[in-house]
Amino acid sequence: MHIVHIAAEFAPLVKAGGLGEVLIGLSRALTSLGEKVDVIIPKYDLIPTNLLSNLQKEVPHFTAYEGSQEISNTMWSAQFENINLHLLEMHHPQKYFNRGEIYGFPDDVPRFLYFSKATVEYLKIKQLPIDILHLHDWHTAAIAPLIRDSIKVHSIALSIHNLEHQGKCGIKDLEAIGLSGSALSKCHGADSRYPDSYNTLKGGIESSDAIIPVSPTYAKEILTHQYGCGLDPILSKRKSHIYGILNGIDELLWDPSTDQHLKARFKTTDPLEKIIAAKKENKSFLANRFNLKADAPWVGAITRIVPQKGPEFLEAAIEQTIKNGGVYTLLGSSPIHDLQHQFEQLKKHYQNNPQVLLQLDFDEALAHQLYAALDFILLPSHFEPCGLAQLIGMHYGTTPIVRLTGGLKDTVFDTKEISKQNGFTFEEPTIQAFLHTLNRAMKIDPEKHAIIRHNGLKTNFGWEKPANNYMTLYRTLLI
Repeated sequence: MHIVHIAAEFAPLVKAGGLGEVLIGLSRALTSLGEKVDVIIPKYDLIPTNLLSNLQKEVPHFTAYEGSQEISNTMWSAQFENINLHLLEMHHPQKYFNRGEIYGFPDDVPRFLYFSKATVEYLKIKQLPIDILHLHDWHTAAIAPLIRDSIKVHSIALSIHNLEHQGKCGIKDLEAIGLSGSALSKCHGADSRYPDSYNTLKGGIESSDAIIPVSPTYAKEILTHQYGCGLDPILSKRKSHIYGILNGIDELLWDPSTDQHLKARFKTTDPLEKIIAAKKENKSFLANRFNLKADAPWVGAITRIVPQKGPEFLEAAIEQTIKNGGVYTLLGSSPIHDLQHQFEQLKKHYQNNPQVLLQLDFDEALAHQLYAALDFILLPSHFEPCGLAQLIGMHYGTTPIVRLTGGLKDTVFDTKEISKQNGFTFEEPTIQAFLHTLNRAMKIDPEKHAIIRHNGLKTNFGWEKPANNYMTLYRTLLI
């Protein structure tokens, strides 16, 4: 089977969050099953090309139109492990993908619309026999309506990693890449609250053979007004085409037995005493580095600070953790100025406090070190399509405290039978419910916590099962 993924991210080369890790994990798992996998992403200037092999110009020159402007492009090919990687270099006057960042620009929609347009032109040239064209999120969703009349593709799948981000735009943005007629109309009326609205994600939803939210619970939630982000009426009409498949984690990137960032490494199959001893050593390493209290329960979050993630809960946890004698850590930043400022003020307030570490930037090494040092990881999200932090946390012997939503509900179990419990959960999105659960976790008997921690460690959240679920779906689409 020939599967072509088109996305905005591909870890470890370029990632802003979970999307990039999902692409590498799923692609790697599919190739291990013997499938032919190609991945197409923009050729960002920040990609470390030294990590690639056989990098060469595949199509030195081809053009695509943006409105009346003809723009030159180059498609590069390379190998990353057993994956065929294609990097689309767009010689655009606005330097769309030569800005040192992936997202966060006022023209993000035109940038990814042009990437979509140029990708379709490349596929026209190559005339590849594609069984499954797999698109990811709003960045590439416009390819579905664009490509239907252009080349032969057996089936199109669209993964929804986060419905909140939809590629909202005006009609002129879509007309600039050549969308017209019925293809254009599929992007129209995306939000029932704004009848004249357009967006790329709606076009993808309307034009794809399968819509794949990244967890079974999220697949149900997005059909509701509460979680549908204005697209619930459209999704409900396409309910029979929706298949929720839970993500896995990249177990090559996240492996505590080989993780070079850790002071003390361990296998998930090691005796629990050895794992806890290694975690204590990792905790002591960070305690010395940041002047923190080492002999205490550590509670933390590794997250983007955005409304989805429940920043009010993350703030409330600071004082409660201190009160319970623990250490609170937060690694993450916010693209929202007011939220970033709010947490910067908190950082100033708790400066030099041996029970608080607020690191308000992205630090890959520190993220790995915290997963290995923390006792509890917080995910009090208002919604969470899948979530990877709880999966990584359990893989590193860290117990998740989560709100029951989306993929968190599918992966974290807080049961009366401790033999089945792998974390702590709350349902009502209130500070009171959250702090009650935090207290319950921090005050648990150490022997009981050891059982819960062990249950998390022995849970398999790799890509083998999800990849088989994808293959089952792909085969269904090919019938």
